[in-house]
Amino acid sequence: MVTRASEASRRRRCCDVHRSPSHISSFQVSIRSTRLYAVLLGLVALFWLLIRSGPKPSRLTYPCQQSAFGLATTAFGVPFVAAVATGGAAFRQRLRSVEGRIATVGLAILLLALMVYGFSELGSGPPLLSPPADHYPSIFLINDARGIEPGRFGGVDDLVTLMGSTGLKWHRSPTTRLTSGPGGLIDRDDVVIVKVNSQWPQRGGTNTDVLRGIIRRIVEHPDGFVGEVVVADNGQGFGSLNRTENNAENTSQSAQNIVNEFANEGWSVSAKLWDTIRSTSVNEYSTGNMADGYVVNNVADAETQIKVSYPKFQSAFGSYVSYKEGIWSPQNGSYDPSKLVVINVPVLKSHSIYGITAAVKNHMGVVTTGIPTNSHNSVAIGGLGSVLAEVRLPDLTILDCIWVMARPGLGPAASYAQASRRNQLVSSTDPVALDMWAVKNILIPQIEANGYTSTQYAAQDPDDPQSTFRHYLDLSMSEMLAAGIPTTNDPTAFRLHVWDGGPPAIPAVSTWAAVVLALLLMCAGSTIIRRCGVSD
Repeated sequence: MVTRASEASRRRRCCDVHRSPSHISSFQVSIRSTRLYAVLLGLVALFWLLIRSGPKPSRLTYPCQQSAFGLATTAFGVPFVAAVATGGAAFRQRLRSVEGRIATVGLAILLLALMVYGFSELGSGPPLLSPPADHYPSIFLINDARGIEPGRFGGVDDLVTLMGSTGLKWHRSPTTRLTSGPGGLIDRDDVVIVKVNSQWPQRGGTNTDVLRGIIRRIVEHPDGFVGEVVVADNGQGFGSLNRTENNAENTSQSAQNIVNEFANEGWSVSAKLWDTIRSTSVNEYSTGNMADGYVVNNVADAETQIKVSYPKFQSAFGSYVSYKEGIWSPQNGSYDPSKLVVINVPVLKSHSIYGITAAVKNHMGVVTTGIPTNSHNSVAIGGLGSVLAEVRLPDLTILDCIWVMARPGLGPAASYAQASRRNQLVSSTDPVALDMWAVKNILIPQIEANGYTSTQYAAQDPDDPQSTFRHYLDLSMSEMLAAGIPTTNDPTAFRLHVWDGGPPAIPAVSTWAAVVLALLLMCAGSTIIRRCGVSD
């Protein structure tokens, strides 16, 4: 008969066997290793979260970022909560362990990052509105653009002709011609701002050969041009219109050189680098303030957190220009918005932060960062859409695709070696539609031609609404739609017009030349008839 004492003794011996010191030590090491691996995995997730989000807190809404956040929170939170639950000496012992220290530091960094992101950018942007079903913007495309001709650029000539043939006239004139008519863009006495990209040397800035072609067509007004052309940009402290390395066939040819050419011909063409006034806060002319500078909203936009800003300046030829209100007349004490025309001329490029820079993103050269405006951070949630909605929509955007930057992860700087030649020009009055079409049909094909795969250009993908590019473009579109400006990101709504490569328009001839030509043709016809013996 087994006594209770012998049974208890047997159980103690069994337990002593199963709980041998070596077995217990091995089990504890295994648990400790698992905890260490878990917090190290959390550290990797935290690193990914910080690097991938970078200066764009809106990326925290992306699925991959949310997964990384959840993993980091679990990896750091569980050990920390477990240590707190044990309390006393065990709490201190756990926090002193390697995994405890990593978890504590990681959790602190995670909380600090969330606080910084929360203060720098509240919300994820305005609600996404759908484009109107009846908006069909035209896209005008020039392939194999003809290049430099004496004093002009063939591709621009063909673009103006293509637009005119479909009803978008370049010049405003009472007489209807191929490229002019009563509804044209530029009147004979307008002030025309040609907004270029001046922030980057080499292929990062607007092509100055294209710039020459645009100005040539402006001053060739059929009724005689008596207005002004101002080549302008704000490079946010890094801009220059007089670089030694430029985007042109002759790389020493700067924007200032082009301006000087036309000024020497007697035209009122000047340059204005808004960098020089970017830190000067001013009020509008209507308040009696005549100084050059930037007008800045006192309150940030409720949706996009940008303090909308725009330049106000006197041109080299005396015009008082408000980018928002138009041309100010001191004599009449009023603005004339109809006398200011803006032609936006960006370069199509990949962008290391925002995926793409083109028509919409080029408006970072309209606003200022020299005064606190949160302009660059707000791009992610549609801030430049607020600028387009509240200040001014360009009358036309001509996207410079002679050379493009098609390398994901690089840009907006573009060296000569990095850029790819496309020899294309594309234009539209709808900057959102233009960006969508050009990225899909010009930049992505060139990115693939440069050897990148779809996973490598995820940030640039125009077909993915969650891509970095689409995220800011769609939110910008919503800001414009909310302000009643028709625009669309729907490729099925675009109306593409392609230059067929036909000969340039025949130049007009004088009346006497026409008479002489007619007489020569009549003489030639009479000679042929006599020699052939043709009679009644």
